[in-house]
Amino acid sequence: TREVLDEENFISISEAKRAIESHYGSLIPQPEFRTNGPAAYYQMHGRQQCIGFIGAMTNLHFCESCNKLRLTCDGKLRPCLGSYLEFDIMKPLRAGAGDEELKQFFLDVVDRKPEQHDFRDNYKPGRKMVAIGG
Repeated sequence: TREVLDEENFISISEAKRAIESHYGSLIPQPEFRTNGPAAYYQMHGRQQCIGFIGAMTNLHFCESCNKLRLTCDGKLRPCLGSYLEFDIMKPLRAGAGDEELKQFFLDVVDRKPEQHDFRDNYKPGRKMVAIGG
């Protein structure tokens, strides 16, 4: 991702928040507002709108709270968007795996989730995001 993300085109969450606050007023943290994603939400002062920030690059504990698996368009299950790991779900499906076998397959993939993504290590996914499911 270094070719995509570098010092010239990367903006941290704190920089983005400052820029938004300079135009729209303070952002009020909304820790109770949760979705199924990793965003941290803030309400815009005097407005009903909320804005979410996903800090994969700026939040050192981002991966600890990740609960995502991604299914690629060709049947590979990825435990991390920022990793090369892929597991072929089509193989057990084509072999006629039952519910318990598939459940165990998914649990095994979850167990293989890396502790940290590879975004900072010049990660090049080899697929466009639309093909990864991200």
